Amino acid sequence: MDKLCDFFNKPWLQFTGRTIEQELGNGWTEGVHPDDLQRCFQTYTVAFDAREPFVMQYRLRRYDGEYRWIQDDGVPRYDARKNFTGYIGSCVDITEAISKERALHESEERMNLAINEAHLGLWEWDVTKDELWGTQPRRSLLGLPDSKIKLEEGLSRVHVEDRDQFRKAVMDAAKTGKDYQGEYRVVLPDGSVRWTEYRGRCVKSADGKVQVLRGLSIDVTERKQAEEKFRLAVEASPSGMLLVNDQGRVVLVNAHLEELFGYRREELIGERIEIFVPERFVKAHPAMWKKYFEAPERRMLGHGRELFGRRKDDSEFPVEIGLNPIQTPHGVLVLANVVDISTRLAAEEQTRRSREQVELLSRVSLLGEMAASLAHELNQPLAAIMNNASAAMEYIKQDRLSVKQLKEILTDMMGDGRRAFNIVRDVRSAIKKGTAIRGRINLNDVVKSVAHMLQPDATANFCKVEMSLAPDLPVIEGDPTQIQQVLINLVRNAFDAMGDVPANCRIVEITTNSNADSTISVAVHDHGSGIAETARERLFEHFFTTKKEGLGMGLAIVRSIVEAHGGTIAAENAPGGGARFHFRLPTTKEMPQ
Repeated sequence: MDKLCDFFNKPWLQFTGRTIEQELGNGWTEGVHPDDLQRCFQTYTVAFDAREPFVMQYRLRRYDGEYRWIQDDGVPRYDARKNFTGYIGSCVDITEAISKERALHESEERMNLAINEAHLGLWEWDVTKDELWGTQPRRSLLGLPDSKIKLEEGLSRVHVEDRDQFRKAVMDAAKTGKDYQGEYRVVLPDGSVRWTEYRGRCVKSADGKVQVLRGLSIDVTERKQAEEKFRLAVEASPSGMLLVNDQGRVVLVNAHLEELFGYRREELIGERIEIFVPERFVKAHPAMWKKYFEAPERRMLGHGRELFGRRKDDSEFPVEIGLNPIQTPHGVLVLANVVDISTRLAAEEQTRRSREQVELLSRVSLLGEMAASLAHELNQPLAAIMNNASAAMEYIKQDRLSVKQLKEILTDMMGDGRRAFNIVRDVRSAIKKGTAIRGRINLNDVVKSVAHMLQPDATANFCKVEMSLAPDLPVIEGDPTQIQQVLINLVRNAFDAMGDVPANCRIVEITTNSNADSTISVAVHDHGSGIAETARERLFEHFFTTKKEGLGMGLAIVRSIVEAHGGTIAAENAPGGGARFHFRLPTTKEMPQ
């Protein structure tokens, strides 16, 4: 046997577009794709020598030049005497079938890739037969056999605390035919626990009964862990925190929010957020919340106006609220941060009052320095009263005083008396709270309070206040408000002195030190242009000023206060530039009275 082909039928010749003479022998191989030819010969030769049937697939060139996939089936042929006479074969174009098979294979690969990447598991429960099937990766993860199993065997991998809930969900779906979803934990063979989210639907038979439940499950452990971390972070926050959905209902609260509003969290979950809103604003609030959710963004509420929260007992307190939208698998939620600002407002009010006291002290000191001017104002009405009284007496001596003249004199005297009274009343009103209060003072604390009090001024002047405070500073005795006024004057002067200095160089340094002579020194150093030589000797004089709009009373008042506390004050140009004002106060209790 020469293994050569000696016949081709008409369909073959029509397919190849060749003549039978071209195909006979090994001529047919000219149409086989070069990549498949060797494999064809190998299959054919082995089968021929063994006298066995063969099946092979190869690409054959069609009459139009396109290679098509062919399935070639060959069987050995025998004569009547059982003598082997060769092979007879048939060929079928399987190109379309291969394309479909390949497409199906690729689709399966893509689906498997998506399933594996998303940690998805597909499963099916035949209700009538109680047969549970699942995809291979899911079975391997749970340590389940490859064959179909009973539902209870599958449930054995569900965490014991979640098993009844999951079983009930599946059974209810089998009875009602409704879609189902939920979450549960599974316990892996190594004992580790993973969270799973599931959802599925029912397939009914012709008679409407549920026949099969199909579903998918996804590993959501990382998400649950992230949610737990988020919950712990919210719980640990020093502010009141709550999570609200797009319907304006509370999803999550932390312990501090319970404390702020006086509720237990089980009273709040699921409630509308208007539970926290003062009654007078409740009606308008839902519309405001709906408008916010049309374009949610990070936002601070209450800018330019006061906000109040309402406690369970209907009492109100001032709050600041920050809103932060968060994208979650359940849609957009808003994390609200609620801060009780009662303490801060009280502190601000106390600071305001302290500043008013400082300003009052400034007025008192100024009035003290200007007492002569005020006396002059009193002298005029008093002198007029005296003159009118003298005139009246003279008229009486001469017996020339008429009723009309008396009325005129008395009217003038009453007017002048009223003027004097008004002057005294205005002075008393300005200084009635200015009585000095002596006490023990820690100058470091005074420096810190002044630095805090003047921070807005420092910011407005692009200045920075730095402090170098000696530790364990002895206390002094004096009026803390007056000592504050000394520092306020000196620091504000330092701000003014650096108006022409670049912003990054505008630094005011406040230093405290304990001295060997039982005094404490405080120094204020600016980085301005320094003290002019012509001004140095007159700095502390009344009404002397180097400022265009100054009254020349500030440093005079400072000197008066320092000397009233038994101290001294001086000023000098500091090495490296700028002016340095420093005063000393005694640590002993002996103070000038």
